[in-house]
Amino acid sequence: MEEVIIIGHKNPDTDSVVSAIALAYLKNSIEKAERLPASPDPSCCHNRFVAARCGEVNEETALALSKANVEKPKLIENVEGKSVILVDHNEFSQAANGIEKAKILGIVDHHKINFSYPEPIYCHVEPLGSTSTIIAEMFFNSGIEMKREIALLLLAGILSDTVVFKSSTATEKDREIAEKLAAIAGIESMENFGIELKRAKASVRHLSAREILEKDFKEYEFGAAKVGIAQIEIVDFAEVNERREEILKEMETMLKERNYALLLLMVTNIIKGDTDLWCVGDVERVERAFNRRVENHSVYLEGVMSRKKDVVPKIQAVF
Repeated sequence: MEEVIIIGHKNPDTDSVVSAIALAYLKNSIEKAERLPASPDPSCCHNRFVAARCGEVNEETALALSKANVEKPKLIENVEGKSVILVDHNEFSQAANGIEKAKILGIVDHHKINFSYPEPIYCHVEPLGSTSTIIAEMFFNSGIEMKREIALLLLAGILSDTVVFKSSTATEKDREIAEKLAAIAGIESMENFGIELKRAKASVRHLSAREILEKDFKEYEFGAAKVGIAQIEIVDFAEVNERREEILKEMETMLKERNYALLLLMVTNIIKGDTDLWCVGDVERVERAFNRRVENHSVYLEGVMSRKKDVVPKIQAVF
């Protein structure tokens, strides 16, 4: 049977990576459970679903994988000619290279839908805080026993994407599923675990300006315009502000290189729960989107933490 690659978006975050791992494990387990009664030889059931990543993992994801004692998924940067299932994204601008010439079998995601395909495929999209929540519920409904390491990884995905339930995207279902996962994983305090994960990638001192921008970066197409939105999560604005001019200069360079109409950097303080939104390009659209004046290439947004829910819809509306 054909190999199927399960893969998240470029510049993978924790939710993207662990979703691929967990869904591949679930689908392989279901296939084995269905085939073994007819053939008691386990060798008949190879793992045809392969978890993959489209880029290097960040410090937070590396910590989660280490705690679960799970290896990084296979690195695949081009999926041309391959059969794939997309997790944690559905926009081709965020997908692996070659996606236009891949055979897409399905999507599991929690973002807005911007997807078209010439034939019917499986599509599971819910307005939840993370893709990990969706896959965890699929696990619970399947009857397949969930191992501790899978539970720990999915919990990490939920805590990461919901910023330990502080994000506006967090739902009651995310918390309910997370509590079940914490019990299986043996995590006594979800808050402490979540903060530990977040602190792992909070420092940007060792990164270049370009690395800061590409650490968690997504590209969008709003009509004829291309917009890039990066995000970094920090615990102290001072660490980033001291490099402000350097980073803004690199943003201007990237804006021209990639022909963006607008390039944004969300500097999100996970302690305060606020975002300082840095912008270059057509900044008047930012002023219209948030009804605030952009000063020195930035606008401060109280209570804003989610790119998906708090920023992207408002920016898209002004293009």
